[in-house]
Amino acid sequence: HKPFNAAEAADSLQSYVEEHPGFAAGSLGWVIVGAILFVTAVVVLIFSELRVVLVVRDQDFRRTLRAGGYMEATELVSELEVKEANSQAARPYIVQGVVVALFFAVICVLKPFCNVLDIIGLPSRSCFITVLFAALVAAVTVTTLIMGVCWSCTRSWAALVLITIGLSGQILCMSGNPFLVVVWGLGSGLLFLAYFVLGAEHSALPEYMHQSIGPLTASMDPLEWKRAANASAQAGLEDFKAVSHIIPGGNALVESASKALEEDKEAEASAARSRKRPSAAV
Repeated sequence: HKPFNAAEAADSLQSYVEEHPGFAAGSLGWVIVGAILFVTAVVVLIFSELRVVLVVRDQDFRRTLRAGGYMEATELVSELEVKEANSQAARPYIVQGVVVALFFAVICVLKPFCNVLDIIGLPSRSCFITVLFAALVAAVTVTTLIMGVCWSCTRSWAALVLITIGLSGQILCMSGNPFLVVVWGLGSGLLFLAYFVLGAEHSALPEYMHQSIGPLTASMDPLEWKRAANASAQAGLEDFKAVSHIIPGGNALVESASKALEEDKEAEASAARSRKRPSAAV
């Protein structure tokens, strides 16, 4: 194999682009789609996490007031806690959806480079496999870094765990060593499970070893997906009610959405009753 020559590679790429006018436009299209998907996923994640952070801070404040005897549990507080639970119901699915979106976004951005390697004569057989690994690491590290920054002022120890996972993944991924990436993946997975899943089940541990950052576990039951979506929609509707009076047609929209949610709840309750009847008859 002759040594790589940057000037020859540039000439080869330029000649290919001139002979295939659609190549540059196609590559740019992939990059634009990936960038839009990436930015959208990041914005959704930041909005979702900040919302959960604000809810958790309010809950911490009420817990402190109750511990000091300055606040009692009332019906209004119970209603507020139900609304807060509804606002967090879809959070696990949002986080997982963001990871998937970031994964495909990075693939879209990096895919054209595999074609470029092939054009300039560099080995490209394993390029797409490398892109898949890079996209997976990037999706996980970007997600954990954003979550860590959002929680840094409220759950500092939990944020430190998330930021550690994100930064270590970024550093090891840049090394280009597959073995180190696999070690990072296993270590980060175990650390995440130990801190956020197993630690949460052992309340006797010191608080810094199991700080909660809201719901993270997603169900595989489609019915739970529907309940989470309805709960999240109900919470969003409650928020929209506060500003619906200043939006033309806002009140009518709130009434229509409320009616649709009520009908959906009635249908779900009817389906639940029908599922119980055969078992009751047996």
